[in-house]
Amino acid sequence: MKVTIRCYARFRDAFGEEQEREIPEGSSIRDAVLALAGSGPDAELLIDAEKNIRSYVMVMYRDSRIAPADADTISLSDNDLIILFPPVSGG
Repeated sequence: MKVTIRCYARFRDAFGEEQEREIPEGSSIRDAVLALAGSGPDAELLIDAEKNIRSYVMVMYRDSRIAPADADTISLSDNDLIILFPPVSGG
């Protein structure tokens, strides 16, 4: 199945604004983020050493914010959209 992952701010700089990924049926949000992160030098922005989404990553799915710890419990459907935001900072 195909999912789209849209990234903002620093994540956009590292992974591109929008990426489509082919993932197996029944995959979770975590699986899709792992597919996006891959094993490149920027992977550590999104995932930790245990292959979990970092707690500071803001994940949006179907107009709701999803806690990174819950990302493994939500199964995706074909053509779903996931949005990733880095932590908000300002001054």
